[in-house]
This record gives sequence, structure tokens and C-alpha cells, in this order.
Amino acid sequence: MRSRVTYLNNKRVENLKSTMLFNPHCLLTENIKGLLENYLTGVYLVQENRIIYVNPRLTEMFGYTQSEMLRMEPMAFVHPEDRQRMIEETNSRLRGEEKTANYWMRGLRKDGSCFNYETHASLITYGGKPALMGTLLDMTSQKTARDLMQEQDLRYQRLIKYLPEPIIVHDKGAIIYTNNAGLRLLGADNQEQVLRLKITQITHPDYHDSMRERMDKVVLSDEPLDFVETLLLGLDGQTIEVEASSIRIHNFLGRKIVVQTVFRDIRDRKRAEEALINSEKLSVAGQMAAGIAHEIRNPLASLKGFSQLLKTKFDKHHDYLDIMLTELDRINGIVQEFMALAKPQAHEFYEDHDLVQIIRSVMRLLETQAIMNNVQIKLNIGSDLTITRCEGNQIKQVFINLLKNAIDAMPGGGDVEIDLQPHRNQTVAITIKDHGVGIPKEQLEKLGGPFYTTKSSGTGLGLMICNRIVEAHHGTISFASELESGTTVTVVLPVTEKSI
Repeated sequence: MRSRVTYLNNKRVENLKSTMLFNPHCLLTENIKGLLENYLTGVYLVQENRIIYVNPRLTEMFGYTQSEMLRMEPMAFVHPEDRQRMIEETNSRLRGEEKTANYWMRGLRKDGSCFNYETHASLITYGGKPALMGTLLDMTSQKTARDLMQEQDLRYQRLIKYLPEPIIVHDKGAIIYTNNAGLRLLGADNQEQVLRLKITQITHPDYHDSMRERMDKVVLSDEPLDFVETLLLGLDGQTIEVEASSIRIHNFLGRKIVVQTVFRDIRDRKRAEEALINSEKLSVAGQMAAGIAHEIRNPLASLKGFSQLLKTKFDKHHDYLDIMLTELDRINGIVQEFMALAKPQAHEFYEDHDLVQIIRSVMRLLETQAIMNNVQIKLNIGSDLTITRCEGNQIKQVFINLLKNAIDAMPGGGDVEIDLQPHRNQTVAITIKDHGVGIPKEQLEKLGGPFYTTKSSGTGLGLMICNRIVEAHHGTISFASELESGTTVTVVLPVTEKSI
């Protein structure tokens, strides 16, 4: 609106100016006066600090008659506080310093009231002498350009405020607006937390260069950029996987050109894709497990049969043979669990087992390996709640796997600490802590996934089976680690009322 008003005012003055410059020494002709009388904006002609002409629209604005205004000095119509500025504007134009921009003043009406007006004056020659001819627009009777721009900005903000897609508007790298979805994406409670930030502060450092390249590119065209993947940093420092597209917009919050960036939170999609990949891996693992289990069962049956035969043939060494048979049964149970990967089975757990006894049994089983690696296993029992209803061999398998990982994590030796403590909601927490090399943070979330392992010789199936067993027992398993400080695995299992 303002640019249109400015254009019309400038155009009218230029038309009048060119009309009079056909004869630089002429006075206002009747034809020119007739044209000015019908103007919807005020028109004035001032020469040597004297008003030469005002049209009817100008007299209406100030409340004087035409003859009254012609007898008065121009400054009588200007608010006292604006007169010095009016003098400066007038003198600059009389010196030939042409200014295309309109300027704002406060006018004084005959009744003493004040109003705002916008004016533009140009230097012309009138009667052989320099004069100023200009237009004057009463801005109190219509919305100002600033008002219109503010209304436009408010409409834009209301439009995008509740959109589900996060939107951030930034100017030369400084964030000047974000909608509600943008606040939620960054973890902010209000606009003030975000408006003091630079766009680089919410962008992961690895993407700063690519982000700057895109910002340089987007301001060259009104076409939006394609969506690309990038990483943001929330206010809590967590990384946020998003897709981003930017487009330039004009005249927002008084700024000529700003950049609007739309984000898509793709974390859920990434998790879904990861779940699909894991599902495919599980399918492959199941097929492999079925084949492996089939191949193991045949020699396993032979070993068990001959062990039982030896027990009947010899009266000595039954203790060793019993141990062999027990371990063969456990191997058979592990094979059954591999089969469960191929075809999940429903389990019902009717027997109560003491977790302390299971853990002590595992410690005895791995004692030789611990000694060979110069590792000491320490057990601390801080809870009386140790009875859980479970399938004993499966839980034993979980602790064998976790304890073996802890021993392998300390090739130079050290202590492995096992701690049983009461947990909330009638559960017990079993933590296994080593002091080994630790696991990088970015790898922790992937532990337990099929075929994912941090060992050079690992298959990635051990922790996956542990996860499956613990979940089937309505428990949880979690990992915490720091590089060069070790890893802590926490298994939480429900306990029965017999423990209380």
C-alpha cells in the first residue's frame, strides 16, 4: 500500500512538473488549475517561503479557505516540533538535492487539532524562479503503510502458527519467528527462548557449511529449495533428525527479504525404517537359527546318549558325567531358543527360581575364563527380593552372555561387580559393571539389534537373544557406558510374593 501511494504521489508531481516545464517561465494556466482542483490528494506550490497555490483537497485537510491559506506562511501548518525538520527538507530540495522518498510530518488544522500526513515535494521553475511543488496525503483517515504491513505480518503469523510442520523464519542467520510446532521441535516453552538464537546455534556443526550454502542460494530465487536431511540441536542439546526446505519471503516484520525454513521431524520415520530393517534381519536370523539348530541337534543327541551309556557302564566319575549331562541339557535349551527365533513360541513360567543361585551358578561356570583373563567377579546382594518366576535355563543364559561380555571387555584384567538391589513396583535390579574400554554413545542405542556387535569376532545374536528372553519375562534390560570407564548393564525382573 505504501509503495503504491508513494508511486502515485511521485507520478503526479512528475506529471505536473513536466507540464509546467514546457514553458519554464509560465504561471499556472487555467487548464492546469482545473486539473489540480480535482485531485484527491492535496497539492501545493511554495516559492520564497510563500504559498502560491493550494487545491481544494488541501484546504479541506487543514480547515481553512483557499484565500486564508494563501495569506499564511507554510510553517503555520506544521507542528512546532517538526518545523526544523521541515526546514531541512525544504532547503535540501531547493539546493537541487532531489529526494525520491516521501517524508512524514504532523500538521496543524485551523481548529488546533493535529494530524499525520505524508508529503513529497520536487523542485520546479515557476515564473523564472525556483519553487517547490508537492502533494500531501492525510494519513489519519486511512491505514498507514506500516499498519498494513503489520496486519500482513499478523495474518501470516496466524496462518502458520498452528500448522503441524515446524516453521522458522530467520533474517541473515538470526531467528525472528517460529510457530508452535517449531517450538515443540526445539523443546522451547516460548518464543523468547528461540528469538535470541542464531540459526547456526540450532544446527549441528557437521551441517553448518551445507546450511550456509543453501542460505546463499535461496535468496537468489523465489523458488523453494528441495527437502534435504540435516541435524538440528534442541535446547537440551539432543540431536534431532529432520528434513529441511527453505524459501525467501518478502516484507516480513519490516524486513525486505527473510528466509522461511520448513522442517519435517523424521525421527519416527527413521525408527520405523530401522524396525523394518531389524525385522528383515530377524527373518534372516530365524532362518539361520533353524538350520544351525538342526545341525547341532544330531551330534548333541549322540553326545547325550553316549554320556548316559557311560554312566551305566562305569561306577566311578558319576559327578563328572552328571555335569556333562546337565550342560548338554543347557545346550539343548539354547538350541531351542534359536528355534524360537525362527518360530516364536508362547512360554509359561511356572517355577520359582532364586536369582542369587542362578548368578552363583553362572559365576562358577565362568570362573576358569575369569581367572585366565585376570578378572575377579564380585557379588553384592543388597536385596531379599530375589525369587522370580521364570524359565531358569533362559535366565541363566542371559547372565552367562552378559558376564562373558564383561570379562571380554577387560583384556588387561580387573573387577566385574554384580549387584542385586530392590527396584520399584516389586522388581529387582541386577547390575553387571565392568571397568573396560566402554562403548561410544552413538553405539549404545543399537545394542541388542540383530547382527549388531562391538566385538570383532561377535555375531550380534547374543544380546538380541538376551533382549528377547528378558522381554518375555516382563523385564527390561538397559546399557550405560563411558569410554575408558566401563559399561554397566542393568536387568530388571519382577519378583514373586514369596520373596517378600
